[in-house]
Amino acid sequence: MDIFFIGFVFIIIVLSILQAIRLYRTYKNTLYTAFFSNYFEYFYRYQFKQNLSNSHWLKQELGTHHILYNSFVDKNGHVTQTYVTLLCNRGVFVIRDMLSTGNFIGKENDKYWILHRTTNNESKKFKIPNPQLDLHKHIQYQEKQLHLQCDGILAFPQSSVFSKTSSNYILLHYNEIISYIIKQPQKYSDDQLLSAFNHALKKS
Repeated sequence: MDIFFIGFVFIIIVLSILQAIRLYRTYKNTLYTAFFSNYFEYFYRYQFKQNLSNSHWLKQELGTHHILYNSFVDKNGHVTQTYVTLLCNRGVFVIRDMLSTGNFIGKENDKYWILHRTTNNESKKFKIPNPQLDLHKHIQYQEKQLHLQCDGILAFPQSSVFSKTSSNYILLHYNEIISYIIKQPQKYSDDQLLSAFNHALKKS
């Protein structure tokens, strides 16, 4: 009996390690790094609590908060847009995770932006749809869902450069987001946030 139990525990541990390795790819170099204390908290909440709507790190920095996630996929099932909506006393922030690294060039009214990337001494340029256009649409969607005014943020990995980019929305690196939000004035009460969050969950 003990051998079977030990074998069962061993299998659970191995499976958990494999899952942790797999999930790390969804955490590394993404917006999640700005929202959770470390990978262990992210993994615990994702794998065991199956709830990423709260964060110990954000509780410490912002107090009451709730997090909503939205992704859009193309006809082939590939994720094309990723959004995180953070509700806290200082406002509701709809954040588009740009995910890509490189040098972004574009203006607020451009239909397309240019992403310039250098890999292995090879320089490449990509044309991407102006991300603020879809961000604006998602803000409108969330305002209808939450019945609260929302602010938009375009969030970039740490190594991305956007000094030659202008937008109607603020552009920030992942590690700048929380410090930016902390500086905003108080806007919503705990009850307003909870009501809006619950309403959004019922609609989803």
